[in-house]
Amino acid sequence: MILESSFNKGEKDVFREVVIFEDEFSRDSHKALFFLDDVCYKRNDNNIVNTIQEAAEAGLSKLHIAAGWENILKIAVWKCERPLIHEVLSLIRKTGLKEEELRPFSHSDINDIFPWLYYSNRFDILRKICNAAKSRIESKIDSRKVLVYCHLVSEGSKKIVASSL
Repeated sequence: MILESSFNKGEKDVFREVVIFEDEFSRDSHKALFFLDDVCYKRNDNNIVNTIQEAAEAGLSKLHIAAGWENILKIAVWKCERPLIHEVLSLIRKTGLKEEELRPFSHSDINDIFPWLYYSNRFDILRKICNAAKSRIESKIDSRKVLVYCHLVSEGSKKIVASSL
């Protein structure tokens, strides 16, 4: 297997690793941990779901997503638009949180939930959401030959705070 370069794009057995990142902080936090070449990084310009599908159609061996809360949620519910609060709460209920814990968020903005999970040290829940996003990607693309990893980047710390690894 060989890494993709401009010289061997036509070869059949090319190992192609792609990182779709949300912003420069996501890219830098991923790069600090994984040390991949700059050509592996693709910025999500518009819609994360469409960007994932385009990358999968182009062919790849490994797909990393380095994104913030809202984009990880979009992937987990597989929506191009911003997820609705009831969709997010339904997803979080599946991670094991009880209804009474989520009740205060029933009429909140979806971005109000992340700080509560983060500052309550509920990293187990954040990891399960990353795994839900990973599973959704695998179910939507031909993932038999693609390894998928989802990394949640905190806007505040500008670091990866949870991952599907």
